[in-house]
Amino acid sequence: MNENPLPFLFGKTWKYSAGNRKDIVRYWIMFIFANSISLVCHPLALAWTIDTIQKRGVTPKSAPLLYLQMAVLIAIDLLFWGFHGPARIKECLNAFRAKADYRKALVSGVMGLDLEWHAEHHSGDTIDKVEKGSQALMGFSESSFLPISSLVQLVVCIVMLSCVGALYGAITLAMLSIVAWIVMRFDRDLIPMYRDLNRAENRISESVYDSIGNITTIVILRAERLVFQAISKRIDEPYGLFKRTAILNEIKWSLVSLVGTITTSSIMGIYFYRTAMSGLTVEIGTVYLLMRYLDRIRDLGFQFCSMYNELVIWKTKIQNAEVLSKEFREKSLDDRVLPADWQEISVSGLDFSYDGDDGTKRHLSDISFTIRRGERIAFVGESGSGKSTCLKVTRNLYPQAKPTLTVDGRLVPEGFVEISRSIALVPQDPEIFASTIRDNITLGADYPDEAIAEFAEVARFGDVIEKLPKGLDSAINEKGVNLSGGEKQRLALARGLLACRDKQIILLDEPTSNVDVSNERMIYDRILDRFKDAAIISSVHKLHLLPLFHRIYMFEKGRIVGEGSLDELIRSCPAFQAFWQKCQAQAERQERQEALVGI
Repeated sequence: MNENPLPFLFGKTWKYSAGNRKDIVRYWIMFIFANSISLVCHPLALAWTIDTIQKRGVTPKSAPLLYLQMAVLIAIDLLFWGFHGPARIKECLNAFRAKADYRKALVSGVMGLDLEWHAEHHSGDTIDKVEKGSQALMGFSESSFLPISSLVQLVVCIVMLSCVGALYGAITLAMLSIVAWIVMRFDRDLIPMYRDLNRAENRISESVYDSIGNITTIVILRAERLVFQAISKRIDEPYGLFKRTAILNEIKWSLVSLVGTITTSSIMGIYFYRTAMSGLTVEIGTVYLLMRYLDRIRDLGFQFCSMYNELVIWKTKIQNAEVLSKEFREKSLDDRVLPADWQEISVSGLDFSYDGDDGTKRHLSDISFTIRRGERIAFVGESGSGKSTCLKVTRNLYPQAKPTLTVDGRLVPEGFVEISRSIALVPQDPEIFASTIRDNITLGADYPDEAIAEFAEVARFGDVIEKLPKGLDSAINEKGVNLSGGEKQRLALARGLLACRDKQIILLDEPTSNVDVSNERMIYDRILDRFKDAAIISSVHKLHLLPLFHRIYMFEKGRIVGEGSLDELIRSCPAFQAFWQKCQAQAERQERQEALVGI
């Protein structure tokens, strides 16, 4: 954390400007050249003009020279902007690219993290870190000309003052050393405060994100005032810390100003004393140059203090974002697939446990099963028996689970992670986004309308789309769009199936639990027909679907207690027999209740 912010930020800009680094070198050189021209030539031209007026006055004889001097000033400004303007355009364009690449790197890394990590980290906090870090990198990379300009001006001022008198250059260097010490000494205390303020902002974002994301529940419970009071308290919480940073900053500014004023007064006093003692005539042009460069150095002191303060804030925000990147891991998106001609996958010795969202312990014990190409497999069992957990492990959502895995007899050392790009899981709970129907199905990716329509039909959501005001382009929250629970689940199913279109193994975690029986059977018929060559494993809770599957695995308390076809399990598996009878009794009770409601 003690690393100087300037090399840190230049390093980040360089790192996330791949393919554009030659332009970076070019515009840095152009900034150096532009500032050197302006700071050396402009004051000298003005001093020349002042000396001309002092010595010759403003007469018809001196007028042509004065006109020339004015033209020189214009030429200097044109030359400055001839380099500085194009360099600024290149810098701003590169800043956009650097910010975009940095944000992509963070988002890609976050999306590649395990679900377990996401469960332990608040989405609002993560979003805030990504956005603040990206904005900080752009803030620096689009204004990197400022430190370059300051450095050039500093060198030129010291050289020019030394040309007037070596003592003046030495005094200036001493002053700058004192200013640098003051700034760094104060920032030693300010940097941890900025870090804490960033964390406070992250926590505020968490509260706002939670409240807006759950606004329906808050309004229904009439809890608006209580929630707002809690958010307000968290917003006001960092005030004391912010006040301390403001006080320290102003003390720092006042000390820098005082040192600058003392330096200017000391050098001018020495110059006047020397001139008076030598009996020489004071040249107004020389006085102007001294005061111009001294004033410039004094301004540089303020500029350095302000800029360094901003650099520290930018650096702190980027480091705050890079807390995330410490968790990132290298991943390949292409080669973790099944062989094109695979036939059978064998899973054995799967033991795994974790804490569920409700605080209960979920576990699998000595799980073994086989997946064959084109096979339809059902997982059945009571809620909490391990079906969904087994599907999630198969999808590699818990990579710490390491079963023994073979593909066509060949051992796969890393387990499911090595074939993870060939497997997709369609979850049970429909996650609906506040966007259009199209974006809900495609997740913003580019798909032809034909592909969207195909999988909407498979999920029996096509009829729903046709009834909407704007079809696929209807927004979820617009007037006339009122989806039922079953329709929302079919929308989410269409999305999941579209994502599964090129997968070898498709996992279905009761994706039709809220769909009526007649639609559910038709949906499964269509899924099995569309994905004939893929292996399909589905967690099933409704018995009328079981005849569709070749093999059934019965789960109980995290173990597989039965395997076989439907007829085989009914004949020989006591656990399945009890489960079958219980489900039939429940179905009969539900039919009687629906009949009574109909009456």
